[in-house]
Amino acid sequence: MKQFAAAQIRNVALVAHHGVGKTSLAEAMLFLSKSTNRIGRIADGTTLLDYAPDEIRRKMTINLGLAQFEWAGHKVNLLDTPGYPDFVGDVYSALRVADAAILVLRANAGVEVGTEVVWETLRQENTPTLLVVNMMDKEHADFGAAVKSAHDRLGLNAVPTQLPIGEAETFHGIVDLIENKAYTFSGKGMEEKSTEAAIPVEMKEAVASARARLMEEAATGDEALMNKFLESGDLTVAEIRKGLCERVVQGDLSPVFCCSAYHNQGVKEVLDEVVDILPSPLDVKPAVGRSTNGGADVVCAPDAGQPSAALVFKTLSEQHLGDLSLVRIYSGHLEAGKDLVNTTRNRPEKLSTLYHLVGKERLDSAGATAGDIVAAVKLKETHTGDALADKTRPVVLAPPDFPGPVTAESIHAKNKGDEEKMAQGLARLHEEDPTFRKQFEPSTKETLVYGMGDLQLEVMVDRLKKRYGVEVLLSRPRVPYRETIKGKAQDEYRHKKQTGGRGQFGEVHLRLEPLKRGEGFRFLDEIKGGVVPNQFIPAVEKGVIAGMERGPLGGYPVVDVQVALFFGKYHDVDSSEMAFKIAAETCFHQGMLKANPAMLEPIDEIQVRIPEEYLGDVMGDLSARRGRILGTESDGRHQVIKALVPGSELYKYAAHLRSITQGRGMHSAKLSHYEEVPREIADKVIAAARAEKEAGAHA
Repeated sequence: MKQFAAAQIRNVALVAHHGVGKTSLAEAMLFLSKSTNRIGRIADGTTLLDYAPDEIRRKMTINLGLAQFEWAGHKVNLLDTPGYPDFVGDVYSALRVADAAILVLRANAGVEVGTEVVWETLRQENTPTLLVVNMMDKEHADFGAAVKSAHDRLGLNAVPTQLPIGEAETFHGIVDLIENKAYTFSGKGMEEKSTEAAIPVEMKEAVASARARLMEEAATGDEALMNKFLESGDLTVAEIRKGLCERVVQGDLSPVFCCSAYHNQGVKEVLDEVVDILPSPLDVKPAVGRSTNGGADVVCAPDAGQPSAALVFKTLSEQHLGDLSLVRIYSGHLEAGKDLVNTTRNRPEKLSTLYHLVGKERLDSAGATAGDIVAAVKLKETHTGDALADKTRPVVLAPPDFPGPVTAESIHAKNKGDEEKMAQGLARLHEEDPTFRKQFEPSTKETLVYGMGDLQLEVMVDRLKKRYGVEVLLSRPRVPYRETIKGKAQDEYRHKKQTGGRGQFGEVHLRLEPLKRGEGFRFLDEIKGGVVPNQFIPAVEKGVIAGMERGPLGGYPVVDVQVALFFGKYHDVDSSEMAFKIAAETCFHQGMLKANPAMLEPIDEIQVRIPEEYLGDVMGDLSARRGRILGTESDGRHQVIKALVPGSELYKYAAHLRSITQGRGMHSAKLSHYEEVPREIADKVIAAARAEKEAGAHA
């Protein structure tokens, strides 16, 4: 594939609710562009884009797919994204580098749950958007209702550029409102042909009205065009497209098209407008990075003559073909063998083989220039989200802003000895999808995996088994409780052991006091007169810290305690650091039990974003989870609830929230602070911990 200048490049993300035909639309585009000699079908696993074994098995898009092809003298970089919310990380990756998006709706459903979710992402990124109403041939298809739903539920200024000729079983053509021409379809799929025809008589009034509105909308952003339209009531085809492009880039208009992607009807017309209406890299704001030499802002204009600046936005991992890094070039050019700097990690990086991708097909690439996307064989020092730049202008570009995880599970290898393989596999899977991550929780001695939903974790477990030969088990994570004290106490303990020869002796007197929540730990040396020699005092502190690692109530870490060493005794021969450390640890536990000990639980700060009609149900549910509602605020057509909820009550909350809001609720949560556990719950937690300890002792 030849190199294209930025003006002839279109970087477009395909986004939609799950199952509305995004991949079918992409496959039809690939067929029309002669990138393939057949239209792949999801049902029989023959698509170029959904080629991973788990995608074929589940008949759904799981991974971001890249299809690069030529159309009408332009290069289109089409990013096919997953529609299921568990894999929204790839939507963020695609929208970070796309200059525009095609939002696909189902003709017989309009805006669906996943549409609302992905629209929020488009809105956050301020991505110019084109709407395609797909499945016009399906029963109950209603183009007008679908467009209205985009206006009503998304707040989109959705303006038709086409009207369908017939709907459902009678769909057989379109009227192009830009060119004021009608086209009828004959044949389906690979045999489909589009023929210019007369506008049906019964549609002429509707066409005239819709075209007048389209011209008015196209002229709104341009004073000269508006003056002409007001004077003559007409615009040329070129003027309409120019005006539409400006409005789309401004983000206040979304042109609407209609098609049946499965039957390849109307797809050519969509492709034509992708290159005519959607912006090139020159039409959108240039990327701004941060110089590593002083931190000043650097504008990375899409100019092949500038120093190179690029961003790795996705890593594709294929078991037999190796890893590929997908790279968006913001300025300069890239070619095989080029020496760059990974400015995110301050490490040198050398490009090796480069490819253009057509789904699973790799095409050798001599290089690519500013505005383009290229695939590099896995880079040694570079990971997803890292920036690459010339040494002469080291600039860091912002990575994709991935959402935080909403669910967590404890994970462990099914077979002993597989822990290292599991850790390596989890690291590789995180590289592919940064919304999936692992973390070791020291207080519970568990490895936790975090993700965007149960399906994502299920897919990752499946990949661990099939790719890396590791079988794992998921279970509910233990709650990372803490222990503390509410009162003051003092205690003493003498550690004395005589075993023949040199013995062990150390006596400590400790005073315990509570600290304010979050203050941690404070140790005070109040020894006078050398009753405990200076060389043993650090050992006393170490003993207290060791005792804090596993508290006396349930074996959880102790926090927010001040401990003072105020007296003690030693022996000239038998005293040692170890003796004082053991004495301090035991004395600390004894003292805690006298100081009104208490269990603490993690409290999460949660934000729940829902349509207003679910407000009462969700607030009631949060209250039932011992949550405290902090308040609500309006966000467009949604309400945002802010609350504090015990972390123990939020296990699988994402799935529950989707259930009670019909999939339309989203939430985020982060640790806020720790609070005392209610007595009846604390008793159960302590009893369970002691039973587990006893069971382990008898195992």
